[in-house]
Amino acid sequence: MLIFDSAPLILASRASQLALAQARLVQGSLGPVASDILALTTKGDQVLDRSLADAGGKGLFIKELERALLAGECDAAIHSMKDMETHFADGTQITAVLPREDRRDALLGGYETLADLPAGAVVGTASVRRKALVLHYRPDVTVKLLRGNVNRRVAALEAGEYDAIILAVAGLKRLNLQVTYHPLDESIMPTAAAQGALAVQTRVLDNERNKAAAAALAPLNCARTLAEVTAERAMLGFLDGSCHTPIAASARIDDDNVLTLDGMILSSDGSSAHRDTISGAAEKASELGAQLAETLLAKAGGRSFLA
Repeated sequence: MLIFDSAPLILASRASQLALAQARLVQGSLGPVASDILALTTKGDQVLDRSLADAGGKGLFIKELERALLAGECDAAIHSMKDMETHFADGTQITAVLPREDRRDALLGGYETLADLPAGAVVGTASVRRKALVLHYRPDVTVKLLRGNVNRRVAALEAGEYDAIILAVAGLKRLNLQVTYHPLDESIMPTAAAQGALAVQTRVLDNERNKAAAAALAPLNCARTLAEVTAERAMLGFLDGSCHTPIAASARIDDDNVLTLDGMILSSDGSSAHRDTISGAAEKASELGAQLAETLLAKAGGRSFLA
């Protein structure tokens, strides 16, 4: 597009190795459109001594990118969609959701399944969902906080600080990291809403450059992935899901355009859990997510169950 020949389209990204790899995936999909990447360090990358929930929530990874977007310092922001809260900044929109990478969780440490972990094993994760699920199936193990980028987490495992750690398969694939890992069965380890999906956020169309940016990025959208994450995030939104609440949500669409959403809510210690599924037309993704959330809350005895 001519508008970007003299002033390239700017894609904002977190400065982590994984985030930059993801931004380059978007950049590589833009074809002849001239583009640059603006790397930003977020508060979520800086505060590593406590859980994300205690540090301020998912928004810590997003707000600096949204600030740059609204200030006109970039034309789009690239996010791991599972890091996005269900509400994002006014004046912005999700212009594209890229085709989803493998959504599963991965176990690193030489063990193939949670059942293979030795009694009393120390497992590292920063996710309240992963912690609750591990304790749900293996209440005998210890789950210890593990924050930081993927390389830092792998280094902590190799240093013997943990017996095993859990990471996202998508991140390991996007980094092409040469480590041994075992994807975990989703029947045991259902995944987070929007895990494996990348979102491209732009400003609401108010001038020619914004319109051109949206036009360049919109073709990257994958309708199937968008419908899946819409259902998952609708369930999350109905439950007022945050990084304080162990929630799993995973939707898939079959060849007949039927969407099936698998949802699960857990107590923070994994001792109680409720799970169910719902199916319907993919066009009704939002409604299906809300309906499943209602079902799960009814099973759990109401909102008091949520952390």
